[in-house]
Amino acid sequence: MNPKKLIKSVKALTGWRETAFILALAERALPNIILFLESVERSEVDSNAFPKGFSSLMETSWESAVFHPKEEAIIACLDEVVAHIIEEELDSFGILPCNNGLELWEMALVSALNRDKKRAEEASQVSIATVSEFLEFTEGDGLDENALIRLFEKHELMVRELSFQQALCDLLRGSDKLSKDLLRNLRALARDDGWSNLGISLDD
Repeated sequence: MNPKKLIKSVKALTGWRETAFILALAERALPNIILFLESVERSEVDSNAFPKGFSSLMETSWESAVFHPKEEAIIACLDEVVAHIIEEELDSFGILPCNNGLELWEMALVSALNRDKKRAEEASQVSIATVSEFLEFTEGDGLDENALIRLFEKHELMVRELSFQQALCDLLRGSDKLSKDLLRNLRALARDDGWSNLGISLDD
């Protein structure tokens, strides 16, 4: 995987493609978000607006921010996402990937409201940083800086993260127009059979 190629590909994304890219990163982080929020008993979502919880919230986010843009619905999703960001310090590593995932989700929705500011590159780095911080936490004890860099470069989770982001870019840039088939393919890629970018599955 060529990191320079990825950066160039991400920077080239604009408009709905940029929003879709960021939202796909957020959907891939969804197991990280749900697992931690459930552990601290903060996973409740407005059942009237989103009857199936975070699943409904993600569905509505795709529909209102990408496929059929609707400001009122985007703002409703945004309010719900932001309400789950944990502001206080908790003695758990899980808060970091949870909040990073929610930050990506927020960025995707905001990008749909304001196309003027580019956000895809920042979102890409947030997702990559989530993986590197997880690897340092789980496998980096006692490693010096050079050893950490080698760990990040060669670890399967990082290879998968970079490959996933490049695949998203290729799929988006190779599509002339937005379609249901494209969204279906993007979301299938993001869901990765239920595995997050940290190798977490809610089915475990």
